[in-house]
Amino acid sequence: MKKVFLLIGLLGLVVSCSLDDNNTNVNYEFVPVVDYELPDTLVYGQRYQFPVSYVSPSSCNQFYGFDYDIEDSTRFVYVVNKVFENETCTETPTDTVETLLNFEVVYKYDYIFKFFNGVDENDEATYLTDTIPVKR
Repeated sequence: MKKVFLLIGLLGLVVSCSLDDNNTNVNYEFVPVVDYELPDTLVYGQRYQFPVSYVSPSSCNQFYGFDYDIEDSTRFVYVVNKVFENETCTETPTDTVETLLNFEVVYKYDYIFKFFNGVDENDEATYLTDTIPVKR
């Protein structure tokens, strides 16, 4: 009886899986933040959702999430897009996308937020920067 269930399970697995992925490749890239909203102060122990806006470069871009780097009290924030290669895309550099950044205040010092804003002529990252004090 166990062999019958094992055989049925394996057959179901083989039938439900497809090896044809239509040759779709996915890459991930940082996209520049164009706007964000932060409060004037943060409260220790509170959770927040900050609206963050970026311009979607094409219809092949899709919001994937956020990436962070932490250096002392500085939070470097990057919007990450999933980019579908080998697709028919339309350029949409004017479509602004807004998403929410979840943030929890876990330290009692002031936070410095640096939102990735692109690269300059020397291929150096540029940032939109704000310092937000924390109420203790």
